[in-house]
Amino acid sequence: MVGAKVQLYLLVALAFIAGIFGIYASGVQRGIARQQAKINANRLDNYKTAKETADEVEAMDDPHLSDLARRWVRKDQ
Repeated sequence: MVGAKVQLYLLVALAFIAGIFGIYASGVQRGIARQQAKINANRLDNYKTAKETADEVEAMDDPHLSDLARRWVRKDQ
């Protein structure tokens, strides 16, 4: 009788530990998924910004582009 009770308590303890581990693993996975979603959203925003900038530069005519570039190029001294 005593052995059966001990075995039952061990089984309950193992089930409890397995449940805690499952909850922890689930939380870790949700955290990883959330971080990956943030990274993907950031990449998409960066891609859109780069595409808009490239389209804007492509649409500029040569004089306007050279005037704009002149602000970013160092003058020789």
